[in-house]
Amino acid sequence: MNFLQKIERLAVSLSVRAGLCTLKLIAEILLAIIKIIKFVFSEFLEVFKAIGRGIVWIFKEFTEPYKNRVRLSNELAKEIKYAKKEGKLAYIKAIIRFMGSFLFGEDGVCYTAFNYILPIVSVAFLVGIVKYGSSLEYGIAVEYNGKELGIISAETEFETAERDVQQRISYSANEQAIDLSAKFSLRIISNEDKFVSPSQLADKMLAASDEELTEAYGIYIDGNFIGAVRNRDEIQSVLDERLLNYDVDGVVRDVSYVNKIDYTQGIYLLSSIKSEQEVIELLTSQKEKRHAYVVQEDDTIVSVLQKYGMDLDEFNNLNPDIEDGIESGQMLNVIERESYLPIKYIKETENLSFIDYETVEVETSSLNVGIRSVLVKGERGEKKTKFEITYVDGKEASRKVLSSVTTKSPVTETIGLGTYSAMPDSPETVYLGSPLTGTGEMSWPVDGGWISDPFISDRNHKGLDIAASEGAEIYAAQEGTVVAAGWNSGGYGNVVMIEHDNGYATVYAHMLYVYAVEGQYVSRGQLIGFVGTTGDSTGNHCHFEVRYQGICLDPTTFLNTVDMQRPKEEEYN
Repeated sequence: MNFLQKIERLAVSLSVRAGLCTLKLIAEILLAIIKIIKFVFSEFLEVFKAIGRGIVWIFKEFTEPYKNRVRLSNELAKEIKYAKKEGKLAYIKAIIRFMGSFLFGEDGVCYTAFNYILPIVSVAFLVGIVKYGSSLEYGIAVEYNGKELGIISAETEFETAERDVQQRISYSANEQAIDLSAKFSLRIISNEDKFVSPSQLADKMLAASDEELTEAYGIYIDGNFIGAVRNRDEIQSVLDERLLNYDVDGVVRDVSYVNKIDYTQGIYLLSSIKSEQEVIELLTSQKEKRHAYVVQEDDTIVSVLQKYGMDLDEFNNLNPDIEDGIESGQMLNVIERESYLPIKYIKETENLSFIDYETVEVETSSLNVGIRSVLVKGERGEKKTKFEITYVDGKEASRKVLSSVTTKSPVTETIGLGTYSAMPDSPETVYLGSPLTGTGEMSWPVDGGWISDPFISDRNHKGLDIAASEGAEIYAAQEGTVVAAGWNSGGYGNVVMIEHDNGYATVYAHMLYVYAVEGQYVSRGQLIGFVGTTGDSTGNHCHFEVRYQGICLDPTTFLNTVDMQRPKEEEYN
């Protein structure tokens, strides 16, 4: 047997084993399903059997009395039949016994009817009782000092009346406390009964006491009784006039008292009656208290005096150490006057506030290394906010923002950190023995080098020659658009010309290789070529020109190599 035959036999053997395993697995699954179905079916069958037994029991319970009645009737009928043969008297007795058993026997008509009708009658009676009871109105009868005062709906109403009585009797000169204990009983309300309010109940309780009473108007401030008067009109007139003549600054609305004032007509202790003038003086009075005040930024002594209604002598007595004015954050002693009935009003105001700007720092090649300068000046934004301010006795108590609109967005201040590092080899002796101290509008265009030939010189030189080693990098002295890049047959060799946004132009000649592309916009410090000696040139250098409207200017007036050696920051107020 060769190797292929062995492999073939092994494959057949594995296939047979796999098939047997698969059939066995399928058989096990089918058996499991059958067992589950059998279990479910058996459980349902038990449920149906239980239901069937219940139905049979119910049927038996309902039919058994009838069967017993039929069986008894048959027996009595047989007795009548036999009694008829025995004689007339026996026959009559049998009939009477049959009728008695049929009507009043254990399974007779009356007994059966009683068993069925009695539960129905009982349920109907119970429903009628509940319905009748729910239609009745109940109340709590209050009995005080042996007298029934009236009907209330809840004990809390008595507690309210009790508090009212306690407030009224607190003005009594009698040192003996009035007993306010009462008895309560639940009662079905009839047409003659009437509910009483807590204030009416308080009047009845006082009337039932032994105190001297009188009809008056009780004055309540935020629910607290302060006394009673005969006439409330004079008091209310003074309070209304006080509101009407209240001195306010500007346009205000909702001028009113902070506290709620109520007048309740009823029976009050004679000792609690006050004169109208006495009550007016109390309600319009003020009390003074010492208060510590922290001086704000814009405060002056005069403004503090006006704020608290003080005179200068009073202020000096409280603050003897104040001589040369006040400062923000300083602590002062002031007198704060608080009204018995403070007056509040609402005033709308619009406030203009500033939004601080953010400051960001960015690296830029438009500045030399070490230079820190403001590129974009920051500007504060502006915001208009509309407030609703509530004042109490002329002092701000609270404020609510109604709207807030940004009228001017803040401008982020951008500070540039210079990254441009190109500078001459010897910046302090670069031009006729003196350093370059020009405006600095343009940066040194070559990585290294020195001035080998100045502007004009002895041959009407149009630019500045910066000698450097071959291949040294040349950078744009200022951002702008490349208008020429390549070979120039007029002696400049490989040249780049950049026009700047301020009307100036710069030229970079005799390059070994031009890196910039015509039409490209380049930033200050961007690579545009390499130092060489192409064109009309006798050595490696960069011929650098500055032109304004076609006129060549001295480049040194635009270069500053001294400031590149130390940090510089421009400050803006």
